[in-house]
Amino acid sequence: MHIPHRHPTDRPPIRTPADTARELADGLGQMLRIAHALIEGGREIDLAGLECQIGLLCAKTLDLPTEEGRALRPLLHDLLGGIDTLTAAIANRAHPPPEH
Repeated sequence: MHIPHRHPTDRPPIRTPADTARELADGLGQMLRIAHALIEGGREIDLAGLECQIGLLCAKTLDLPTEEGRALRPLLHDLLGGIDTLTAAIANRAHPPPEH
Protein backbone atom coordinates (compact mmCIF):
# COMPACT_ATOMS: atom_id res chain seq x y z
CA MET A 1 0.00 0.00 0.00
CA HIS A 2 1.38 3.37 -1.01
CA ILE A 3 0.84 6.32 1.32
CA PRO A 4 1.48 9.60 -0.47
CA HIS A 5 3.98 11.91 1.15
CA ARG A 6 2.36 15.04 2.57
CA HIS A 7 4.23 18.29 2.54
CA PRO A 8 3.92 20.34 5.77
CA THR A 9 2.11 23.08 3.83
CA ASP A 10 -0.62 20.56 2.85
CA ARG A 11 -2.22 20.84 6.29
CA PRO A 12 -5.75 22.14 6.44
CA PRO A 13 -5.97 25.77 7.52
CA ILE A 14 -6.26 26.38 11.25
CA ARG A 15 -9.77 27.39 12.26
CA THR A 16 -9.92 30.48 14.45
CA PRO A 17 -12.57 31.10 17.11
CA ALA A 18 -14.12 33.63 14.71
CA ASP A 19 -14.30 30.91 12.02
CA THR A 20 -16.05 28.61 14.48
CA ALA A 21 -18.59 31.31 15.40
CA ARG A 22 -19.16 32.10 11.72
CA GLU A 23 -19.73 28.42 10.89
CA LEU A 24 -22.16 28.08 13.79
CA ALA A 25 -24.06 31.18 12.62
CA ASP A 26 -24.18 29.83 9.06
CA GLY A 27 -25.56 26.52 10.33
CA LEU A 28 -28.19 28.30 12.41
CA GLY A 29 -29.20 30.38 9.40
CA GLN A 30 -29.66 27.22 7.38
CA MET A 31 -31.67 25.65 10.21
CA LEU A 32 -33.95 28.70 10.34
CA ARG A 33 -34.53 28.63 6.57
CA ILE A 34 -35.42 24.94 6.67
CA ALA A 35 -37.73 25.45 9.65
CA HIS A 36 -39.46 28.33 7.85
CA ALA A 37 -39.96 26.23 4.71
CA LEU A 38 -41.43 23.42 6.80
CA ILE A 39 -43.84 25.79 8.56
CA GLU A 40 -44.89 27.31 5.23
CA GLY A 41 -45.49 23.79 3.95
CA GLY A 42 -47.84 23.06 6.84
CA ARG A 43 -45.44 20.80 8.73
CA GLU A 44 -44.85 20.72 12.46
CA ILE A 45 -41.36 21.60 13.64
CA ASP A 46 -39.38 21.04 16.81
CA LEU A 47 -37.11 23.90 17.77
CA ALA A 48 -35.84 22.26 20.96
CA GLY A 49 -32.15 22.76 20.17
CA LEU A 50 -32.39 26.24 18.68
CA GLU A 51 -32.22 28.23 21.93
CA CYS A 52 -29.18 26.26 23.09
CA GLN A 53 -27.36 26.81 19.77
CA ILE A 54 -28.15 30.52 19.79
CA GLY A 55 -26.84 30.76 23.36
CA LEU A 56 -23.66 28.99 22.27
CA LEU A 57 -23.23 31.40 19.36
CA CYS A 58 -23.71 34.40 21.67
CA ALA A 59 -21.12 33.02 24.09
CA LYS A 60 -18.62 32.32 21.31
CA THR A 61 -19.14 35.80 19.88
CA LEU A 62 -18.70 37.48 23.26
CA ASP A 63 -15.43 35.56 23.75
CA LEU A 64 -13.95 37.05 20.57
CA PRO A 65 -11.71 40.09 20.58
CA THR A 66 -13.81 43.23 20.12
CA GLU A 67 -12.99 43.83 16.45
CA GLU A 68 -13.57 40.20 15.47
CA GLY A 69 -16.91 40.21 17.28
CA ARG A 70 -17.92 43.43 15.55
CA ALA A 71 -17.07 41.88 12.20
CA LEU A 72 -19.79 39.27 12.85
CA ARG A 73 -22.52 41.89 13.41
CA PRO A 74 -23.99 41.66 9.89
CA LEU A 75 -24.21 37.88 10.17
CA LEU A 76 -25.87 38.12 13.60
CA HIS A 77 -28.25 40.77 12.28
CA ASP A 78 -29.25 38.44 9.44
CA LEU A 79 -29.86 35.66 11.95
CA LEU A 80 -32.11 37.92 13.99
CA GLY A 81 -34.08 38.65 10.83
CA GLY A 82 -34.42 34.91 10.20
CA ILE A 83 -35.67 34.37 13.75
CA ASP A 84 -38.19 37.20 13.35
CA THR A 85 -39.41 35.75 10.05
CA LEU A 86 -39.79 32.28 11.55
CA THR A 87 -41.58 33.68 14.61
CA ALA A 88 -44.04 35.53 12.36
CA ALA A 89 -44.67 32.39 10.26
CA ILE A 90 -45.35 30.35 13.39
CA ALA A 91 -47.69 33.04 14.76
CA ASN A 92 -49.55 33.29 11.44
CA ARG A 93 -49.99 29.56 11.35
CA ALA A 94 -51.29 29.47 14.92
CA HIS A 95 -53.61 32.45 14.38
CA PRO A 96 -54.28 32.88 10.66
CA PRO A 97 -55.62 36.28 9.62
CA PRO A 98 -59.42 36.35 9.15
CA GLU A 99 -60.67 35.79 5.63
CA HIS A 100 -62.65 38.59 3.98
